Amino acid sequence: MGTDERAARLRQLVLDRDGVIGVDQAKEIGYSAAAITAKVRRGEWVRMGHGALRAADHPETPRARIRAAMISVGPVATLVGRSALYWWRIVDVPPDLVEIAVPQGNHPRPRPGVRCRRRAVPPEDRVVVAGVAVTKKAPSVLAAAAVLGLVDGARLLDRVLQQGTVELAALQRAHRRATGRHGATVCAVLLRLAAGGARSEAERLAHGSLRGAGIAGWCADHEVWLPGYGVAVLDLAFRAARVLVEIDGWAYHRDLEAFRRDSARQNALVLAGWVVIRTTWYELTEDPERFVANVRAALAARAEGRP
Repeated sequence: MGTDERAARLRQLVLDRDGVIGVDQAKEIGYSAAAITAKVRRGEWVRMGHGALRAADHPETPRARIRAAMISVGPVATLVGRSALYWWRIVDVPPDLVEIAVPQGNHPRPRPGVRCRRRAVPPEDRVVVAGVAVTKKAPSVLAAAAVLGLVDGARLLDRVLQQGTVELAALQRAHRRATGRHGATVCAVLLRLAAGGARSEAERLAHGSLRGAGIAGWCADHEVWLPGYGVAVLDLAFRAARVLVEIDGWAYHRDLEAFRRDSARQNALVLAGWVVIRTTWYELTEDPERFVANVRAALAARAEGRP
């Protein structure tokens, strides 16, 4: 291979791989160990950990850092968790630490900015994307959600399901394969909520918060007839005060048609003299005190004759 052809292949590889290549890749193209050392000495290439090189004219981006870490750990490495989500471009914020899984029995030495986890990734959960071995979308989302915890994990699942990034059935299959793994319990709860349980759980939390605060005079699933709309079932109604609490689960369960129906319904309620308060699973889980305060304020306003 001539010098010009070798340089052209190197340039294309660098462009395709975030400016980063492995020492072994450089040797395959035709660069000897001495030539690599000379390029590093001249400042044309920069070493990024064991076995990884970056072209000096290419910025050290988060993707370059991830690719270099994967090269450094070797072919047994699989990018997982939030690092995998970033590689898939599901999230925009790069991870503080590059999360890599290696099979049991492998003991890579510590590397700055890298967290290695010794666990086997099933072959059906592993795929190569842009030259990097990474967990597929569904197991990547579940692993990240398990680390984020109940509320932030719910936000992640809610967003990816709403956007159609991954299907609920794929998440459920990935969860069954990971039964017994760390975080599986949190994921089981999140998947139950995603399957339709978020709204019923939000209703239970709302009822419990009102009872705990000593607020009475309400009923659930109250039917009213609204002029120009028809019969509506109210989630939680204070009939005497004409104050209504509308309870939502996750955004994933609300399509455009449901949004239009809810808008027409809420307009009809307001025209009929109802004060409408909206709450969500997120508020009821994170900040039930704010929900209770909103209800108290609405009831107090009505008692004083204010709209």
